[in-house]
Amino acid sequence: MRQRISAFILIFIVWIIFAGRISADVVLVGIIASLLTTTLFGEMLFRSSNRKFNLLKSLYKIFLVIMFIPVFFYEAIKSAIQVSSYIFKKDISFSPGIIKVKTKLTNVTAITILANLITLTPGTLTLDFDKSERAYYIHWIDVKNKEETDAGKEIIQKFENWLDVIFK
Repeated sequence: MRQRISAFILIFIVWIIFAGRISADVVLVGIIASLLTTTLFGEMLFRSSNRKFNLLKSLYKIFLVIMFIPVFFYEAIKSAIQVSSYIFKKDISFSPGIIKVKTKLTNVTAITILANLITLTPGTLTLDFDKSERAYYIHWIDVKNKEETDAGKEIIQKFENWLDVIFK
């Protein structure tokens, strides 16, 4: 019961902060939304974990994430320049297509983040993930090589290596 009350208070405080003002209607809607959210998802906020908290390991992972951010932005900018260069060419010099790329990642969070990173990179879009084969289906604006290993190296390996280290 204490967990649900704590969840309600936490959610209601967040509601008030994001609302930016306190009035009768904001408080009423906040109470209703907080009660509904607490009823549906309150236990998920305070689930106990069997893992021990390791401060050094957590700081190391935060460091890796901070180091990865410039890598992602570099790849995104490089892709954006490449995709925008197609606009200025007179003849069509790209060949869009869907490719299948297998991943070595096993962590569900890492697999999801990789799918989002692929989609956030201009010129690529994650369409599906096959759990049994651990393979992404990716729409790529310029399929240079339909060979799975070469395409995988070009699209996902730069992110996959980082995520593998971060989520080990």
